[in-house]
Amino acid sequence: MTSLPASGRQPRNLLTARAHRPLSVRGQTVLWVGGLTLAGAVLRFLRLGDQGLWYDESFTAMLVLHSPRVMLALIPHTEATPPLYYCLAWAWTRAFGRGAFGLRSLSACAGTALIPIGFGASSEILRSRRAGIVCAALVAFDPLLWWYSQEARAYELLAALCGLSLWAFARALRDPRRRTLGLWALASALALWTHYFAAVLVLPEAVWLVLVHHRRRGAWIAVALLGACGLALVPLAVAQAAHNHDAWIARSSLSLRAAQIIPQLLIGTGAPERALLKLVAFVCAGSALALLAFAPPPVRREARIAGGLALAGAAVTVAPLAFGIDEVLTRNLIELWLPLAVCAAAGVTLTRHRPLRALGAAAAVGLCAVGLAAILGVLGDPRLQRPDWPALVRALGDRPPAGEGRLIVVQRERGLMPLQIYLPGLHWLNRPARLSQVDVLAMRSVPGKLCWWGAECNLVASRLQTRYRLRGFAPVGHLRVAQFRVLELRARRPTLLTRPELAHALTATELPHDGLLVQG
Repeated sequence: MTSLPASGRQPRNLLTARAHRPLSVRGQTVLWVGGLTLAGAVLRFLRLGDQGLWYDESFTAMLVLHSPRVMLALIPHTEATPPLYYCLAWAWTRAFGRGAFGLRSLSACAGTALIPIGFGASSEILRSRRAGIVCAALVAFDPLLWWYSQEARAYELLAALCGLSLWAFARALRDPRRRTLGLWALASALALWTHYFAAVLVLPEAVWLVLVHHRRRGAWIAVALLGACGLALVPLAVAQAAHNHDAWIARSSLSLRAAQIIPQLLIGTGAPERALLKLVAFVCAGSALALLAFAPPPVRREARIAGGLALAGAAVTVAPLAFGIDEVLTRNLIELWLPLAVCAAAGVTLTRHRPLRALGAAAAVGLCAVGLAAILGVLGDPRLQRPDWPALVRALGDRPPAGEGRLIVVQRERGLMPLQIYLPGLHWLNRPARLSQVDVLAMRSVPGKLCWWGAECNLVASRLQTRYRLRGFAPVGHLRVAQFRVLELRARRPTLLTRPELAHALTATELPHDGLLVQG
């Protein structure tokens, strides 16, 4: 045995050897996944509270203002999804605030958590840490996941919980112990209580588990518990269906919605230079899937788990079309994003030939680069972002004094939301009112096909009239604020204004299509 010098110091060569000792595989994996999670978190929290709350988000903001009892009573009338997300958002906003940042930070945290979840699910399915790291990178830089990480709605929480369900499912296939099956049932039930479309993933998983482990009582119990959780949602789902919250989906073109799905899964809902980014993303994703043909047979068998779930989920999605139920939309299929990413990760990392591995690495880097370019492009272009309602409200000014009401005429948009979130005391004009100010609001919109995700293109564009023949009112200002144009009319003293007078004054729009909102 070699002894240390009398001074107690270690030899210089031993210190040098320890300083240059390479990290273990586990240590390198932790660094990669940690770095990707940090990068994804920065993107998800970057300018999180800058954009205004769009129409759908404003309902979340309204619901969490109430007590839990009132909130749960309102959900059937305002929402088409189960209550779990809103319950979490209610508690979350008590800790982090009810502004845009506080509301959206729950989704941002869920989106950040999805990065290590993606690593875990891919590693478990493919038995490869390298594939898990690639999958984590794809999650971190995907524009669709980033967009819903910055939205105060249930979709990113759905993606995260479905990711946990996929991870637990893969483990339960190999290790069907009660604890593993219980974790799968719990994650799947939470996903189902977040959004009904979680069934697109968890239903194929349940069938698969029963087919593989049909002789194990634990598998049947786990599936039965999940089924009981699903049945408990039926009364709520029936009540929500009566309000036709999602009827607008079926009124739009199915072929157009279907054509949007794959491009939006790859490059998000909006991006500059979209045609170029779409082409690069299609080439990279196609190359990744094609490389699966050169993977060893065991790898292809493992990749079939994720691919089979994705295909089965697609079948579950289109099956209701036979009964006249059409809710096919990209955001409703966000739970299938991770299984598809697992297939891509298998293709780019697990081929046997070194030149093909280089091609796979290039495809993975290309997908991440395209995603980052799309994200930064949206952040840099207000036209691709959500409407800036807070800037509009600041431009409109303070609430009018008592006895001097203000009418806001929103052209071609009849809803109170989201202005009601930002303007206190806003209500419908249902009868003649004495008003001292009329603000006529027109909106611009980026031309596009079937925009439904809350960006500027979701606004209904209209032309602002130069003058309005309203007795006692005269124009005093014309404002241009972000996506909005405002003509301000004032009266010297409060003047009674009726709906027939307004209808006569409007020439660019028609009264039944406009929102008449009174503040004061």
